[in-house]
Amino acid sequence: MNKIAAIKARLERAVMTLQALPSNARERPSGYICGWPDMIRKSRTGAILRRGDMKYIPNNQDISNCYRIIDALYDMSELQRRLLFARAAGVPWQALMMRTGRSRTHLNRLHYRALTELAEKLHQDRKFTA
Repeated sequence: MNKIAAIKARLERAVMTLQALPSNARERPSGYICGWPDMIRKSRTGAILRRGDMKYIPNNQDISNCYRIIDALYDMSELQRRLLFARAAGVPWQALMMRTGRSRTHLNRLHYRALTELAEKLHQDRKFTA
């Protein structure tokens, strides 16, 4: 796996981690405080299916990696940050073209440059191992 693919995977995991974390102190994920064992909570039968299962539960390492990526993104331009997070979240190129007024070729080139710049920043911090 080359560095660009590793950075893309890291960004996608960071977006999933941010989506899974509670947005404030009072909000908790579904099933956070529950006396049921994990095997029962994760079953696909009964009322639990209607309540909705959390597909991704981040661990401490995922949260730390997410914060490292966010710290590395602070030095980048606003367009690069938005482009990287939008693509990691699965926003289609067509929607990005409408938002920015740029062609897909230009956005693709900017996205690749932003990925390489982020890879260099993370590699310089010695906290990223590809």
